[in-house]
Amino acid sequence: MADQQPIDDALLGKFLAGETDPAESARVRAWLSNRNGNKSEPSQDDFARFERIWEAAEPDDQPAVDTDAAWRAVRQKMRTTDRNAIPRAEPIIKPLPTPRNEGQTGWNQPIYRLAAVLALVLSFGWIVYKFRFMGEEHHAMNRMTLVTNDNKISKTLPDGTRVFLNRHSTLTYPLAFTGDRREVTLTGEAFFDVTPDASHPFRISVRNSVVQVLGTSFSVQAYDANVSVAVRTGKVKFSHGRTNVLLTKDQQATLESSADTIRRMPQVTPNAFAYKTGQLVFDNEPLRDVVQTINQFYNADVRLANAQLGNCRLTTRFDKTSLDDALAVTAETLSLRIRHEGKQVILEGIGCQ
Repeated sequence: MADQQPIDDALLGKFLAGETDPAESARVRAWLSNRNGNKSEPSQDDFARFERIWEAAEPDDQPAVDTDAAWRAVRQKMRTTDRNAIPRAEPIIKPLPTPRNEGQTGWNQPIYRLAAVLALVLSFGWIVYKFRFMGEEHHAMNRMTLVTNDNKISKTLPDGTRVFLNRHSTLTYPLAFTGDRREVTLTGEAFFDVTPDASHPFRISVRNSVVQVLGTSFSVQAYDANVSVAVRTGKVKFSHGRTNVLLTKDQQATLESSADTIRRMPQVTPNAFAYKTGQLVFDNEPLRDVVQTINQFYNADVRLANAQLGNCRLTTRFDKTSLDDALAVTAETLSLRIRHEGKQVILEGIGCQ
């Protein structure tokens, strides 16, 4: 087919657009079946590429368009395709994702939620242990406790305050006073001679009450719920709940737990400091009260044989006197007899009206 007419781009575009006449269509088909090898003409490969670009650019249901315009669009897409051509590369291989239940991904899976909850519980438990139990252990390691049984103890606290602890009493205090207050805890009875320090008040916690001072000497009795405070020198604030009582020298007050109130007494009872001074003073005191004071002072078990003996009155003074001597003086003064039954000491007599 040496006499075949050249095939140009315009004819190929017209053929692709379906607008060639029968003669033109025959020329293109003949060219496709037997190309003449002219380098200036489009090749069959070019035609195949034109056809692919044309099909991608123009949907099948497009209405009839201008052939020249269609061919210009084809050429434009060809140039764009050439510029953006991406060289073939080896395929990228990625691992397949691990199968998961629908709607449960990541932290939504039960195992992760359970682990998170357990971690939270363990963390919270450690915090509670650290701040509560370890804190209490650390607090206890930095405190001292004095306990008396049938003896009495004198102790100087870290701030120089002197304490005289009566029998069957307990005092807890820190190894060193820190913070803005000096605080101790007492059960039983103790005499305090507090070192003055206006910027650091001295506080004694006694059962459900508080005794606060700046610098003074006083006695606190708290063997039971009825707490008593007696001031020898200085000033003391005695507090219970919202009730506060200010006591000065030779004043005394007692918390009556049954009435839930603090009762101020006209003056300090004569033997409020007896356990500290070693002196007992009785001025026309009923024998029932004398026996109660003797039992407390000597840690004894003295009893009256009958109730009438309690009306007898005694006026005397014991200065570091033994129990046997004190009972002998009492019996001689009131014409009584002394009888021992085991550890009990019984005073017998006619009694007093």
